[in-house]
Amino acid sequence: MKGLLPEVSDLALLGITEVDFIRRLIQRTIFATVCGLSSTILWIFLWNNPPFIAVMFLCFAVPILSWHSAVKRVATASQIRRSDMDLAVAVYLDLVNVLLAGGAGVETAMLAAAGAGDGFSFEQIRLALVRAQSSRGSYWDSLRELGERTGVESLEDVAHSVQLAGEHGARIRQSLAAKATALR
Repeated sequence: MKGLLPEVSDLALLGITEVDFIRRLIQRTIFATVCGLSSTILWIFLWNNPPFIAVMFLCFAVPILSWHSAVKRVATASQIRRSDMDLAVAVYLDLVNVLLAGGAGVETAMLAAAGAGDGFSFEQIRLALVRAQSSRGSYWDSLRELGERTGVESLEDVAHSVQLAGEHGARIRQSLAAKATALR
């Protein structure tokens, strides 16, 4: 099935449900098939004897290319968004680090840093933190879940590193600064 449909994490990163994508993909393919068949029929009436290869291309290759281009477009868009998200995570970590240096607590720094940015990436981080806050869960676990759902490995790595730093008493600020530098 690989290649026929985009990865679930790619769709999640773009905010598209699997059902919606498949519905649109089927509609698009049906439209391409109808266009190919219509073109073939028109060609038969106008020129009487179209080449067999042209008929096959219009009837089969156009719908297949339509399907493939839709899947490829999702993969490309999610790759771009994933790299944007990596940069946003680096900025977010820098903001958390600055707030921690200013004397804020870890949770306060995380919430304030998420509120400081705008765009899709910061919105997703804010939503993850709000979900953690409302369920009384760990902020880092919520960020890890966001990373797993969307395929953004930097979020998973950061959450894991900070959890280890917290459990072993290491300095969180140093860990965050090192991760932000590595992401850049």
